[in-house]
Amino acid sequence: MHNITLVLRHEIATTLRKRSFWFTTFVFPLLILAFSLIPQLLTDRFVGDDPVSLLTGPAGAPQQIGYVDQAGVITTVPADLSSLLEAFPDRETAEQALHAGQISQIYLLPADFMQTGEVVVVAPSLSPLAGEQNENLLRWVVAANLLKDEQRADLVLAPTAAVQETVIAPAEVDNRSSAAGFGVSFALMFILFFSITMSSGYMLQSVVKEKENRTAEVLLTSLKPQELMIGKVVGLGCLALLQMTIWVGGGRLLLNRGADLLAGLGSVTLPAGFWVYLVLYFLFGYLVYSSELGAIGALAPSAREGSQFTFVIILPLLIPLWFNSIFLNDPNGTLATVLSLFPLTAPTAMITRLASASVPAWQPVAGLILLAVTAWFFIRLAARFFRADTLLSDTSLSWTRLRGELRNTVGSGK
Repeated sequence: MHNITLVLRHEIATTLRKRSFWFTTFVFPLLILAFSLIPQLLTDRFVGDDPVSLLTGPAGAPQQIGYVDQAGVITTVPADLSSLLEAFPDRETAEQALHAGQISQIYLLPADFMQTGEVVVVAPSLSPLAGEQNENLLRWVVAANLLKDEQRADLVLAPTAAVQETVIAPAEVDNRSSAAGFGVSFALMFILFFSITMSSGYMLQSVVKEKENRTAEVLLTSLKPQELMIGKVVGLGCLALLQMTIWVGGGRLLLNRGADLLAGLGSVTLPAGFWVYLVLYFLFGYLVYSSELGAIGALAPSAREGSQFTFVIILPLLIPLWFNSIFLNDPNGTLATVLSLFPLTAPTAMITRLASASVPAWQPVAGLILLAVTAWFFIRLAARFFRADTLLSDTSLSWTRLRGELRNTVGSGK
């Protein structure tokens, strides 16, 4: 136990002196949060629900459009839209204003508009977004003039805008329609992915570095290989847990006190016990991947050879990122459920599901049990690779050697 404590303290002290550790602890989550929320904030800033704001650029300059009403439909224009709509007596005059840059588009209502409903649009260039916005605005003005009532025009164009949905068993959590829920769910997925892979990567770097500088030879004279592995896993695990505690505390502070930041994005509701699940899934996920990378480090003679196998090891954690849309569109579907229960993808998949919508109560528990069993299995397996002959060997690491070592280790049953 004394030897394990010494290794543990050494790993903690060494890692705390690395700038990369402090970067991932404080700067990295802020970058993830910024990349998740800033695009949505900008979208909400420049594209709103108000028809007037849709026609206003970043500097607030209106994009005026012209119309020629040969059918005599538009008799009045609301005061707040008068600066955006300009009437012209004929097409020639309107086109002159268009070429002069005074207006951006022309809408022509022919004399038989009431019979055909056809409208001709003239524009200097194709702009699908602006064209659709202008069309919606003109449609509303026409409807308001035909009905002689602006409220009725709203009702005719959007008759079900105020539908309130009620279900027999309302979901406790449903953040799929919330911009904040979207941002939090995917921020958690990316943070968990990078934190698990980075903290597990420290294990690989630590073992390989001690092999390269011959420190392992000195250590093995005074402690057992398994003591070396346990000390490294626990020591680096404490630091990984420290990182997660800082991130969880920051996340809770943001959600509890950062109402102004998220006011325009909606509210986020998380299930009971979410933060406990978050820490446990992260911790067992770390144990799984740090054990795997630790075993690779025990076999690899250099960091360069060990890093060649890293991608294959962390590949399962990438799968939820590739299928990230399913956690928003169908979080309780078959694929999302399988990914959240499969131990190698569960650390990111289950937490993302819990942050997106309500999940059957038995699934997080079952997923955690499967993940814990898998962590125990990989720790036992990796411990068999921590032997004096592998830690002191400079034999090149290849897939053939890895399969052979794995077959001999499993076959020996030790």
